Parts: sequence; structure tokens; C-alpha cells
Amino acid sequence: MGLYNKNLEVLKKKDPGLALRVGPLADSLGTEIVSAKNGQAVPRVRSINLHSVYDPTKEAIQTVAHFSQEVKGPVVVLGLGFAYHVLELLKKAQGKIIVIEPSMDLFRTFLKSVDITPFSDSCKFLISEWPEKILSRHHRHDWNIFIHRPSVQLNESYFKRLETGLSVKEYLMSHRLKVLVVNPIYGGSLPTARYSKLALKAMGHDVESVDCDQFEDSFFALKNVTKNKNNTEILSNMFLNLMMEVILAKAVEFQPDLILALAQAPLSKEALGRLKPLNIPIAFWFVEDFKTLTYWKDVASWYDYFFCIQRGEFQEKLRSLSVDSYYLPQACAPSVQKPMDLTLDDRKVYKADVSFMGAAYYNRIQSFPQLLNYDLKIWGTGWDKRTPVGPCVQNDNDRISAEKAVKIFNAGKINLNLHSSSFHESVNPNGDFVNPRTFEIASSGGFQLVDDRKELHDLFDTESELVTFRDMEDLKKKIDYYLENEDERNAIASRSRERVLKEHTMEHRMMEMLLHIFMDRFDELQMKLEKRSAPFDFIMDQAGEDSELADYLKDMSNDQDYSIQNILSHINEGEGKLSKNEMLLLMVGQVIKEEI
Repeated sequence: MGLYNKNLEVLKKKDPGLALRVGPLADSLGTEIVSAKNGQAVPRVRSINLHSVYDPTKEAIQTVAHFSQEVKGPVVVLGLGFAYHVLELLKKAQGKIIVIEPSMDLFRTFLKSVDITPFSDSCKFLISEWPEKILSRHHRHDWNIFIHRPSVQLNESYFKRLETGLSVKEYLMSHRLKVLVVNPIYGGSLPTARYSKLALKAMGHDVESVDCDQFEDSFFALKNVTKNKNNTEILSNMFLNLMMEVILAKAVEFQPDLILALAQAPLSKEALGRLKPLNIPIAFWFVEDFKTLTYWKDVASWYDYFFCIQRGEFQEKLRSLSVDSYYLPQACAPSVQKPMDLTLDDRKVYKADVSFMGAAYYNRIQSFPQLLNYDLKIWGTGWDKRTPVGPCVQNDNDRISAEKAVKIFNAGKINLNLHSSSFHESVNPNGDFVNPRTFEIASSGGFQLVDDRKELHDLFDTESELVTFRDMEDLKKKIDYYLENEDERNAIASRSRERVLKEHTMEHRMMEMLLHIFMDRFDELQMKLEKRSAPFDFIMDQAGEDSELADYLKDMSNDQDYSIQNILSHINEGEGKLSKNEMLLLMVGQVIKEEI
């Protein structure tokens, strides 16, 4: 226990999220320790010795001998054992070593038996992580893979899935999918739907959306037609049936490879049933608190893939409904949330010692009066201007655009991020999901104080990348401290932004989602995309391989979009004198424009 606790303290400093998941030492579920002939400890699992029972170190030296001293990129080790091979690789590798080990039980036994100090500075342990999470957050192209064969033999299915994932990721990065995103009519998940589409397009995919939000005014207008609840319900159902037909028509026309619906999208069981015969995988990203919005119970089992921002209790409830869910936290859109050079007028409007952007939930209403002695500014909806915090509200309860939100994040010295709760006076002691604002403030380069959440430690280093608070007294102490320490604020904000850009963008989440979906449908996806004619090949066939047009278009062979608009964009962005073909194409573009 002494060595285990010492190792846990070392781990907390380097990877607090992993240390939290490891937790206190539990009884081993199947790992026993035997002594090799030279006295070194060897883990044995299901009668498989993970190292030599004669001389583990000598064996490790021999197995890593083929690894070159010139290795530049990270060495990725498949399998931990008791890390004799990792120690030898540390002597050779010039970069960081990433160790992928599927068994948390084995890792606990390792912490109980081996001093991890020699590994702490140069090793990143990825323990009991989904392969799709690993592959979405770590670049593959420069990996130098070392296979610890006994570990791979022991966990064959896991490493086979990792291997498949590597192939699927490379395929997704070089092939264009067609994805249909179904937006909610309104609500907090609408920005996530838009950012999902933005990310998928940035990844090179062909993305269309069913913009249900365009019907928001009509949806709410129907509710005011009659005061009779039965008639209101009939009208609402008729409206949802209309939305179902809109979604179905769009799916039939677009023929996507994937349909992605966001929380509160108007997809009923009947609508999902109508979509099933199209044989298109349908995914749902429930980016809401399952305790607040409970309609998931009725629709979860109708989706092919269910993604959620909460683990634990929620996933247990989903399992009871025979729903196999996947944890996928929120993220940021760096092209939207980014550092800004604010004008003097914007600084005057948005500058504050303490800024808050969000709706007037119960815990915020109860908590914020305790902060009135600070320069506090609040932006959001639902705030009562007649209450003590009323004078702090800046926007008359109007909705805040994404652009204004980024200005708020940039201008405030401290961005307060108190997760919403309808049941607590201030901080929810059992809060699990992490809101999008956490990632968006970080991506904008803002400094934030965020209430402590269970999942937060797995996403950020809460010692150096984020500052958390436990209650209002803790919050006030930290506001006082960080208002006086600007350099420290800026350093933390910089590290926080670096972390989200590395691991927590919408592109990371969309890649993780696509990997999870298509790792089990890889053959099916390849067959489908092979049948779809390649746009470039089709255009070249039509132009004729030896034609002047074909020669010109060959420069665009790596592009995904061969529309006339994209060709004209290439011409406009080019330099030098226009060729004859370029002038002709510009004339064609002008004719098309005039016809439209």
C-alpha cells in the first residue's frame, strides 16, 4: 500500500484524470504476481506470463533491440505488463512514449508493484480507454508502434479493434462521407448542431442539415392559436408530423452515409421507424442533462448509436433499456471561439472583473447576489431585472450571439462558469457533465473559474489548465486571488487553450463519433463509397483525358469539390496572367451567375 499511494501521488501530478479513475487499490480481478528466476516480479493473467520468468530485463533488451536510436516521433507501446520493455525503450526513444493498456486491473497491480518515478516525465499512460477516443485525440502518422506480444495476446479483441480503428481513420481522412445533420427546432443544443456541421465540413465531408430551427416561430405560434390543451397538443403533433416528412424527404434526396440528430431534434419513434428502411445508420448525440430532459427514455432504443455527455448513472439506465451508449463530451469550435483584438467600444461594453454568460437557473439566481461587491456583469436570458442582480444584467434578457459570447470571454478578467442546476443552492456536489462553455472559454483564450465536476479531471489538468471551485466561499477567495495575479491568469488560460486545441475541438468529437460508428461497419462503408462514382474521375471522363480542360483540371485532383464555383475560386485566388482556359471559365461563371 505504501508504494501504491506513493505512485498515486506521482500520477496525480502528471495525470490527475487518470489518478482519479484509478482510485483506491482494489482486489485484483485476475492478476497474480510471480517471481522470475532473477527475483524480478512478473504479472501473470489467465496463465499467461507477461514477461520472461527467467530474466525480464534481458528479455526486454532483446525485444527492443530492433528499435532505432534515430526514432523521432512518439513511441506507442501496445501493452504495459510491468513495463520492463518500456524502461528499455526510454533509453532509445527521443520523444514521448505512449503506453496503451486496456486493463485497469493490471495497471493497479503495476502501481502496487513498480516505482513509476522513472516513467513519470516521459510516459503517457492510456489506460482502459476506448480505441476511438485514443485515435481521435492522438495523431497517427508519426507513431512508431512497439508491440508487447504477451499483452496483445491477452487482449486480442481490444488491440484488433485498435488496429481496425487505425485503418478506418486513414480511410475517413481520405474519403468523403455524406452526412445529414438534423437540427433541433430551438434550445441549447442548436449551437452544437451547427458546430458539428462546421466540423464535419472542415474534415472534408459533404454535409447537409435539416434546419428545423427555421420553423421555430411557426412552432411557437401554433401554441398560441388556442387555449384548449387538447387542441394545442393536436396541432403540435401535426407540426411534428410535418417535420418528420421534411426530414424524410431530405434524407431520401441526399442519400447520406450517416444521419446525425442532436438533442431535441424533432425525431419521434414514428419518424425513426420511417427512416429505418433507408438502411442508413442513425446516430443521436444527447448533449443535455438526462435528469432535466427525460424524453430520451422513449426514443433512445430506436437509434443505432446513442452518444451522451454523462456516464455512470445515465449509462446504467440506458443499459437497462438495452441501449449501448458511448460517452462523448462537449467541445469547442476554434474557428468561432478564438482570441480577439477587441475595439475600444467593445472593451467598454464587455470589460468586467467577473463576467458570466448564461441563463438564469435556480442555483445561479441563489448564488450571484453573493458576488455583488465585485465588478460583475451578466449576459443571458431569464434574469429578473427587479432582483439584486438585476443591475448586473447587460442585455435585457436578449439571446447572446456566438460572436458576442466570444467578445465576453475575451474581455472579462475572470469568466465565471457555474454549471446550471434546478435543485441546488450553488454548486452541484455530484455534477457530472461538462458544459460547452468550459471548452468555448478556453478556446477563446479566456480565463475561467469553473465549479468542480466529476468528468472535468479527465478532460483538463485542474492543477495547471483550469481552476475549479467547490462552493461560493472558495469561489470568492479565488476571485480575489486571480484578480491580483494577472500573469498567472494568462498562463493558465494559455495552457487551457492549448489543451482544447489538442484534444477537445468539434473535429476531435466528430472523428471519435465516426470511428465508433464505422469501425463496426467498415466493409459496408467501403462497398457503398466504391459504388459512388468519384467526381474527379467522372469529370475527367467527360472532358477527355487528352483535352486542354483535362490538363487544367489535373491541378485540382486532390480537391473534393469540382463545382464550377470551386473552379472559379481557384482562378480568383491564383496569381499571374490569366490563361485562355481560365478566361473562358470566368466567362462561363458570369453567364451562369446572370442566368441565376
